[in-house]
Amino acid sequence: MKKEILFVCTGNTCRSPIAEALCKRMLEERNMDNDYSCCSAGVYAFEGDNASYEAVLVAKQESLDISNHYARTLNHDMVKNAYIILTMTINHKRMILDVYPEAQDKVFTLKEFAEYSKYDNDVTDPFGMGEEAYAACFREVKTVLLKMLDRL
Repeated sequence: MKKEILFVCTGNTCRSPIAEALCKRMLEERNMDNDYSCCSAGVYAFEGDNASYEAVLVAKQESLDISNHYARTLNHDMVKNAYIILTMTINHKRMILDVYPEAQDKVFTLKEFAEYSKYDNDVTDPFGMGEEAYAACFREVKTVLLKMLDRL
């Protein structure tokens, strides 16, 4: 059975779908996709929302298609079934642990798990900003995911 990596952000329309799509590709490239799968959700997602236009655009520029992504709200089954839960911010982590304290051993910020920085545990939120902010977010997520995969 594959171990599921769950990426969590606020609305599941920008950061976590980008992380999910990038991680899937990286797992395939490293021949780790037989051992791991990934998905994403949001702590305040509106079920069925599409990925943001800018997230789709930036992903497409990197040969990733997230145009069919639909937002999902984090729920008990997702938390229970995840091997590891990687949040985009420390606040997302706190929100999850407030509701699901039993998940303490498997909830980390993405940067925390990747041992990326001791001082900055948040992935910058591009929501409502222009394409360049989304491109910067994409680069940030990609850099951190490379370190994260080395830790799995």
